[in-house]
Parts: sequence; C-alpha cells; structure tokens
Amino acid sequence: MSTILQTTDSASQVYALEITCPLGLENVLEKELHDEGLTQTRFGEGQVKLTTDLEGMYKACLWSRVATRVMLPIANFKIDSADELYDGVKAIKWSDHMSASDTIAIDCHGTNHHIRNTQFGAVRAKDAIADYFVELSGERPNVQKEQPDVRIALRIKREVVTVSIDLSGESMHRRGYRQQGSMAPLKENLAAGLLMRAGWGRDCGLTQLIDPMCGSATFLVEAAMMSLDIAPGLGRQYWGFKGWKQHDHRMWQQLMDFAKNRKKDPAELGLRFQGTDRDQRAIAAARESIKRAGMVGVIDVAMTPFQEHEFDINTELPGLVITNPPYGERMGDEMALIALYRQLGEWVVSHVRGWQFMMLTSNDHLARQIPARPEKSTRVINGGIECRAYIFPLLEGRIKEDVVAQSVMTPGAQMFANRLQKNVKKMKKWVDSNKIQCYRVYDADMPEYAVAIDIYQDWAHVQEYQAPKSVDPEKAKQRLFEVMSAIPTALNIAESNVILKQRQRQSGKEQYEKLDQSKHEMIVEEYGCDFIVNLKDYLDTGLFLDHRPVRKLIQDRANGKRFLNLFCYTATASVHAGQGGARSSLSVDMSNTYTEWARRNIELNEFSERNHQVERADCIEWLKQSRDVFDLIFMDPPTFSNSKKMADVLDIQRDHGDLLRLAMARLAKGGELIFSNNYRRFILDADLEQEFEVKNITHETFDPDFDRNSKIHQCYVIKHKS
Repeated sequence: MSTILQTTDSASQVYALEITCPLGLENVLEKELHDEGLTQTRFGEGQVKLTTDLEGMYKACLWSRVATRVMLPIANFKIDSADELYDGVKAIKWSDHMSASDTIAIDCHGTNHHIRNTQFGAVRAKDAIADYFVELSGERPNVQKEQPDVRIALRIKREVVTVSIDLSGESMHRRGYRQQGSMAPLKENLAAGLLMRAGWGRDCGLTQLIDPMCGSATFLVEAAMMSLDIAPGLGRQYWGFKGWKQHDHRMWQQLMDFAKNRKKDPAELGLRFQGTDRDQRAIAAARESIKRAGMVGVIDVAMTPFQEHEFDINTELPGLVITNPPYGERMGDEMALIALYRQLGEWVVSHVRGWQFMMLTSNDHLARQIPARPEKSTRVINGGIECRAYIFPLLEGRIKEDVVAQSVMTPGAQMFANRLQKNVKKMKKWVDSNKIQCYRVYDADMPEYAVAIDIYQDWAHVQEYQAPKSVDPEKAKQRLFEVMSAIPTALNIAESNVILKQRQRQSGKEQYEKLDQSKHEMIVEEYGCDFIVNLKDYLDTGLFLDHRPVRKLIQDRANGKRFLNLFCYTATASVHAGQGGARSSLSVDMSNTYTEWARRNIELNEFSERNHQVERADCIEWLKQSRDVFDLIFMDPPTFSNSKKMADVLDIQRDHGDLLRLAMARLAKGGELIFSNNYRRFILDADLEQEFEVKNITHETFDPDFDRNSKIHQCYVIKHKS
C-alpha cells in the first residue's frame, strides 16, 4: 500500500525534506541549517531530515554549503514484485507536482530480489508515470537526462521504495565557479564542510587562511564565500524545483535578491586568502575558479612550492592553514610523500604557531609525519577514497619539539641531492640542444644508493634495485627514504610526480604483468616521434631509454626501406622507421598488451595501418613460417622468456645463433639487421662472424645519460657477405 507523504492543501504547506551531505559532516550540515533559522531537524546517515515550509526549503537550497541534494519524499511503499513497483509509482498524484508536457529524469538507487538492476527500476517507474498522464490527459512526459523540468529519485531498500522529487536537480557541490572536468577531486561542499569543522565561517574571528597545496583553490574560494556571506546557490542557473508545480517564483526571486544584498565588502573585513601550488595546471585552474567566483583581488595564488614562498602572514592575528595534499595510494607513492609531509609539518610549526592546521589525507602513516598532536579527526570520503581530516592546534604542548629539531634532509639525502644536481648540470647542454624529454639522470652512481632515476618531462621514475642479502633491510629502507626525500628538491619535481618501483630479477612473463590500474599515461617526444608512456602500471614504461641512439640510427637508415621489428614491445623503433621514411613496417610481438600499445603508438604518429602493420605472434615461429623479405630488421629479444605463448623457452645466450640465422633468411641482399640485447655477460657466437658480416656498434649506441654503464646493452649490425 502506497503512503502519500506530501499534499498541496495550502500555501503554508509543511514539507518533510531529506537533505543529503558527505558522510561525516551531518552535524556540520545541521548547524548551518540552524544558523539560517531552520531548526526542526534530526540526523540520518549522510543526511539531515528537515521539516519546514516553502521558504525554508528555498533557504536550504540557496544557503547550504554542505548539502549535496535537497530531496522531497512524496511517497513510500512496500513491494513484492516489479509490478508492485509500477503500481506504487502510478498511484502517486503526479499532477500535484508536474504536467504531462514537462520533461523528467529518473534516478534509481538500490536493488532487491525483484528489482535487480537500477536501470530496470528507473524504466518501470518511467512507464508508471507516463501511463498515469496518458490516462489523465492523453499526453505523456518525455525523458530528458540533462537538466529536466522535474528530476525524480527512487530509493529501494529491501522491500521498501521511497519516491522523491529532487529539488536541487543536480548535486549542490556545483556552485558554478569551477569548470566541469576540473582536475581537483575535492568537491566544493566537502571543502566547505571541512572549513566549518576547522572553525572557519562567517564572523568566526579568523582573518587569514592559507592553503600551501591549493590545487584549483577550492578551499580558498569556499572560505572567501563564507566570510563575505555569499550564498553558495547564487551562481547556479539550474534548480530542480523550477519545473516543480508548487514552485513560487516570486518568493524565490525575493530570497535571491536578499542574498545578493547580504554580500560583504572584503576591504572592510581585512581578510587574507593565500595559496600556492607547484603545478602549473593546478594554478591555471585556480585562477580560473577565482575569476569565475568574482574573487580576483581577494584571493592570491602563486605557482611556487610552499617551502619557498613568502606568505604575507601576521602571526599576531589568528588564522587557519588547511590543505589536501597528495595521499600516495601505492607503496612507492607513500615513500615519495613522506618527505613532503615532513616539510609541510616543519613549515606550519615554524611559520604559523598559534594558528589552527587542518589536513585531509587517506594515509595515517603520512599524517604522523606532522610534528604535532591532532586534536581530533573526521572520517570522510573524498573521490571514493576513505580519508580523515586531522585538526592540529599549533599550540605549546601539542607541538613535538623533539621532532621539529630534526632536519628533514639527512646528511645522506643531502649528499645524494648533490650528486643528482651535479648529473643534471653535466647533461643540461646535451638535453637542451637535442630537445630530450626523457633521460636517465642517475644509475647507482653511488653503490650504496642502488637506484636508477629516469626523467620523463616533469616526472621522476625511480627503480630500486634489489639489495643483496648482506645489506641490512632497515639500512636499505633508510637509504631509499633519503633518495626519495632528495629527488623533489634536487630535480625541482613535485613529490607527487615521483614514482617508485622495485626492480627484481624477472621471469619472461612478469615484465608483462600489471603493477597498478591507474592508466597513468602521458605522451613524450623523441626526435620528432610521439610515444605513449605509462609510468605506473607496468615495470617498464613503454620506452627503453638506453635504445634512444639505436632508434635514431633506424630513423636515419629507414628511408624507402621495408622494416621488420621483431620482439617489437611498443613499436617505438617502428615509429622512428616511419618517421625516417620507411616504405613499410611490420612489428611482431607475442604480448596482447604491447601489440595493442604498438598500434596506438603508430596511430598517434598518423602512419597508415595498411603500410605499418602490427602482428601478435611468437617471433621464432613467425620467422620459421614467413617468406617475406625486408631491407632493415631490428631485433631486441628478452634475455630469457618462458611465456606459455611461446613454443619453446628462449635463452638469448644459448639461442641467439639460431634466432639470428632465421632473421637473416628474411633480410634482403644489401640489407641490415640491427641486433641488440641486454644480457650483461653476452658473447656473440663466433660462427656468426664467419657466416655474415658483423660489426659491433655497442660503443656508438650510448648517449651521455648511459655512457657510465657500458654493459646495459650490446648492439651489432649484421649483413650478408658480398
């Protein structure tokens, strides 16, 4: 049996609303409703129930900074089948809320034994509403997913269905000042709620706010709007209640006009809102948000690391530092961020003692790097990640003075930073003159710091070599921390842009296995070629940096040639061949992952699929069966492979003779085969030098970033004898 919850007896109708909000901020939402005179409230999980009149409903929409949606339940009923869902929805007096000519959208949340799919639940509800109006007037409303006249929500919890009108129409975190698709994951209403939890608000007595890692400036804009008493709903053009039949346009306009007149003059308040971020895209987004919010001249942001920025601080007046730093969802990310959190903690206790500090993070270990004792923490969900917002009063007795006294940069870290800076300086001229975007800056130069560090534009890709068993694990961990803490300062790279992987001896198939699911891809350029690289998801990135000179050699020799790329990986050599004018190319690899990646690289460089093909196959079996002939062949096989996709196990030292003979059978007279491998103890089969013309060009295939390690690969050019 359906229970009708709302009727339309008079203009003084009382409405029982459900106002949703981020989990953990229910009490903050209730307090702000009370501050607006909306006091008939009670708690729910992730919501506050409010009983009020039409004016109160409008006030909640216009003034709530924490609310996500304002819902008006109009009926609830039990169901025992999909037909009962249809009957219950159809029994609602829809003509009280909308007309047949209105557009609708239906959101269904929850399932049960009878409604196993939310889309099915939404369709049954839509059919019921359409049939209601067809029987009433012969017309039916149309569905419009984006900004409909009336948005309807179905909530299914076990056998009970609640039907509501979504008066907000879309999530209320969308204030209108931040562009859709902005890079910042922190939603406006979550930012506002955390600011209130930290003590910021209208007439709060705080006059200074700093966000040292401001991203797109959400904290700063929300704080300024609070202090200037700007209603968060003023910038929104679309509301769900505007198409609702009981909407009073005149009352809404009066409330809007009153809200516009409440705005305060920032000059009279003496407020300071300051933010920094070292990421150019973040600052660009921040400035755009500030401009769209009308806060130019009120909020100052700078593209500077907070450690180096000169903030305008009056320590005699109270203030708040609040920030949402990177969290580090992977082990390597956490290691890179420890130094950042320590530097942040050191900065706040050194510069703003007596203030309040709030930090949002998902990582308790990182939070413990702040040298102060938190007063309390609030559990919230940010971007689908469970986080805690920690409040640190920066007062005597709460600051861990012994921790503050310790230097963030240990002598070992400083020594390592010096070496990195020396290497960068040494290679700068070469990097700049050749427009090199990706290069190795360090490769276990100091044996006790056994890592390789590669630069990919403004990212650092760090590979830790497996330590011998004789090395104390704790000492190895300390040295790794010193490496990770030195990199951001020495290379001027954001802490969140440092990726760490542990490199161990791999079996043939492990190089293909995923380490992560982040799909962290970027495009880099090398000698006119564009490549997709992925720094997080696999052990290797999609680009072997040590083969840069080999790829350039292929590019220089490929003009008019038929090119074959065996064990092609991501087909970077094929792209260079195409860039060099190759008539055609064929790239062969047995990995689904890498052949797909190869196709994307070729497509990215706009080479035709017809002339530049990729084939998934076991290279050895393919060579045995092929009868095609090529003018230029490149072969860079793995040292060892026991993949199930191969007919036999490949051991490059044992098998390279047979493999090269198969490949030479596919090489045209006058053609060249470039053979490379990275087995450090490799010895070329002497018989090959009797059968073919062989030239060892290894020493010619090292750029300055790899000339310190002559054993990283060996390379030969092989031709048929005249």
